[in-house]
Amino acid sequence: MGCVVAVLVSACSTTSEDPSAAPDSAPGTAPSTEPSTSGEPSATTGVEFPEGWEPPRLEWGPCRNAPPEIECATMAVPLDWADPGGRTIDLVLGRIPATGDRIGSLVTNPGGPGGSGLEFLAGLPLTPATGRRFDTVSWDPRGVGESAVIDCDSGVSEFQTLDSSPDDPAEQAALDTAAAAISAECAADHGDLLAHVATAEVARDLEAIRRALNEGPLNYVGFSYGTRIGQEYAARFGEHIRSMALDGVVDPALGFTEFLTEQAVGFERAFDAAAAQCAAGGRAECGVDDLAASYDRVMAAAEAGTLGTTGGTFGPNDVVVAATFTGYLNDGWRRLGPALAAAEQGDGSELESLAQNYYDFGGYPAYAAVVCTDDTPPADPEQFRAFANDAAAAAPRFGAGVANEMLPCATWPVGPSSDTAPPYDPATPPIVVVGSTGDPATPFRNAQAVAARIPNAVLVTVNSDGHTAYGGTPCVDRIVDRYLIDLTVPSPGTSC
Repeated sequence: MGCVVAVLVSACSTTSEDPSAAPDSAPGTAPSTEPSTSGEPSATTGVEFPEGWEPPRLEWGPCRNAPPEIECATMAVPLDWADPGGRTIDLVLGRIPATGDRIGSLVTNPGGPGGSGLEFLAGLPLTPATGRRFDTVSWDPRGVGESAVIDCDSGVSEFQTLDSSPDDPAEQAALDTAAAAISAECAADHGDLLAHVATAEVARDLEAIRRALNEGPLNYVGFSYGTRIGQEYAARFGEHIRSMALDGVVDPALGFTEFLTEQAVGFERAFDAAAAQCAAGGRAECGVDDLAASYDRVMAAAEAGTLGTTGGTFGPNDVVVAATFTGYLNDGWRRLGPALAAAEQGDGSELESLAQNYYDFGGYPAYAAVVCTDDTPPADPEQFRAFANDAAAAAPRFGAGVANEMLPCATWPVGPSSDTAPPYDPATPPIVVVGSTGDPATPFRNAQAVAARIPNAVLVTVNSDGHTAYGGTPCVDRIVDRYLIDLTVPSPGTSC
């Protein structure tokens, strides 16, 4: 489902090298107030960065909605980078100052799309070593949180409570209607902004941030969807990179339907592996004897409308989302099993909590606004239905849910961006690509493909489940920290 970042990752088991701990030292259209119709390309800039544009000076001070250890600044950028003298929007940045011998700033993005960089900073991300040597900087991307937020969300809760795997025409019609209502509300409320939130625009925002920091080349860590921002930046501004690490990698070459289908299959495989681990661990470790059978019984209860929670009835889509969320975690079955066991006893509150963890990560409208315009979705509800059916055939438990989460794209008021990144410069500095072999959200072969595509990239293989590894996996932390701090590039074939 969404490219969200799992905050719980576990240590690597082995490594092919033994790095020491990281040291302490050393062509466009002007913005319109009228939304495009579905299927029409959104505005495209056709320029990498406007000549002569200079960022405003960053004035760091207290944040409005962040812990006191974080400083914030606001930076105005063009709504449309093809019209740098036109309307602007504000991006809100946050930073945690370095505590030791400072190298510069390390910019990071937590994923989503729709993840707030300010909220990410509040969780004290990355590692102690980078916190000593870098100011840790993040931002709310355009459309997210404090930065010109896309908040057309009055119908989102209703949409998410509907059955994402419709069993009859009435359920399908209800799903189609709710999805179209989200699209219509976003068109009415944010029609001018929707055409300018694709990753191509965000990459230019990142270049504007680099220039505003006024420290020379960029240091960047991207997680999940943040890896797509990094790839887009590297293709357009590779000469301005000092260091870049990409973890939990999205492969833009897959396109809309292939990526989501592959993701659904990834979650299906992760669930099957979890069921096998659960069977080996038994009820004492897992909470149920048979994870798959328990899941199917709970799903049947949700379909029948008999699964209750503290907040009311818990629907079948919520069961899918709860199970999907645990797929982002290493050993997530240890949380899913007890939640299913409680649900079978009539208490779905633990499942409800797991699903809410997923829903709370980022704003759905901003997420949809990027996904619906970065790639080409099915052109209408009928074609989208065929795609969802194909995804369900490939992944019976998760395919329809993963596909139909993005059903508003079938009626989205802005078509896919035609602003294509140029080929990578062969002189692009080394980039570290981190991929976990058991990652269902961004399957490992994504990392393999991206590492092969970017000149001078090095793949670090993490023999682990869950989504993303850096910032909580000691082996990966040592490798990436040495690279970010000392520019020590890991050897080809490095694994954890």
